[in-house]
Amino acid sequence: MTDSVRRGPYAFGWDSKLRRTDDFSSVFRFKRVQRNTHLDILFRQNGMSYPRLGLVVPKKILARAVDRNRARRILREVFRLSQPLLGGLDVVIRVKAAGRDADYRAQWDTFLRKYAPRTSTASAQQLNG
Repeated sequence: MTDSVRRGPYAFGWDSKLRRTDDFSSVFRFKRVQRNTHLDILFRQNGMSYPRLGLVVPKKILARAVDRNRARRILREVFRLSQPLLGGLDVVIRVKAAGRDADYRAQWDTFLRKYAPRTSTASAQQLNG
């Protein structure tokens, strides 16, 4: 039983994070991406029943550690609250421009409106090609 199943649909535990380089690489190789002004959201099916998140927050974009940590915290929270909609997706969010919290949330909502209804239904297999 996975950590997210055991603690509920909104849990964000160890198994909800992309940790290995191979996991990140597979998402980057798949080349399924939603580009926005502040974020690139890359994603692919992971073959599991729960979504996983990877974050890329470069020091070149957000120089202060407090700003990088805040961006990570905001993005983790919006991901955590939308886990039930995502099904079995691996998602990598790459910050490409500094923005306010509302900018990140709005761009995540755009991603959900475009892709979440497709991934939470039986047609999730269409994402693979």
